[in-house]
Amino acid sequence: MTARRRTLVGVFVGCGLWASTLFPVGAATLTFDGTIYRTAGGTTFDLWHITMLERGSFTVDVLAYEASQSNTTAAGYFAADLNGDGELTWLDADTYFYRATGEPLRAVDALVRADDINNNTPVYQNGLTADTSPVTLISLSQAEGATDGSIHFRRDPAFVVTMEPGHYLFLVADYRLDPTEAEAGINLNDRFSPPTGFDNPITTHADYRLTFKSDVHTFSVNGNSITIAPVPLPASLWLFGSGLIAGMRAIRRTGRTSDPSRPSGRGTDDGHRFLNRSALSL
Repeated sequence: MTARRRTLVGVFVGCGLWASTLFPVGAATLTFDGTIYRTAGGTTFDLWHITMLERGSFTVDVLAYEASQSNTTAAGYFAADLNGDGELTWLDADTYFYRATGEPLRAVDALVRADDINNNTPVYQNGLTADTSPVTLISLSQAEGATDGSIHFRRDPAFVVTMEPGHYLFLVADYRLDPTEAEAGINLNDRFSPPTGFDNPITTHADYRLTFKSDVHTFSVNGNSITIAPVPLPASLWLFGSGLIAGMRAIRRTGRTSDPSRPSGRGTDDGHRFLNRSALSL
């Protein structure tokens, strides 16, 4: 490589690093709260509609269970008002992704379940696998799941979702919601699970907080509908990219003309081709 070519390559590599600093892709975060209620027949569940415009991945982190252990006598037990609403509630979150078909919720449309940190996450439904499901999950670690403030060692699921383009449903429920119960519209005979030994626990409802996060997608919300789209690149970055491509072409031309082993004029083969084209034009 000639000194001139090395210099040009160095310039454009440096410009690429400069562009990545000048046009960073920022992390998008969507946080929202919900409440699950106890009814005469069991507990309710919440349903979120998701439209994924382009294949990609994002994280889902659930903050719900407001104690560090499931028994007040367990080592390391403590309780905390995680969402700042002045009360302690006990949602042992159970979540599902479904295919949205425009029809009422059906058990046959269940895709994958996420229950706990590194436990029952993922559990694929209806014979699907990680190779065949349009939605796949990977559980985060306890430390990663705790970045939203979760304190229970297991009960708040946190995971990376990889999703194909399409329309989906995301269900948030108390443990354990079966797809047939979801189709019927109630988590049958369910009741919330405060830590064993906790005095006068709230069992009429349980709160949760969901956090969606991505470095390369945006989240927009309309009611209970979430649209996930790729982050658009700034127009100036497109212009920079065009200039970078033009510069690399210039490097290639410089390399060809500066190669001492290559004749400076047309070679014999080039001349023959030129003569042949001229003869054909006559």
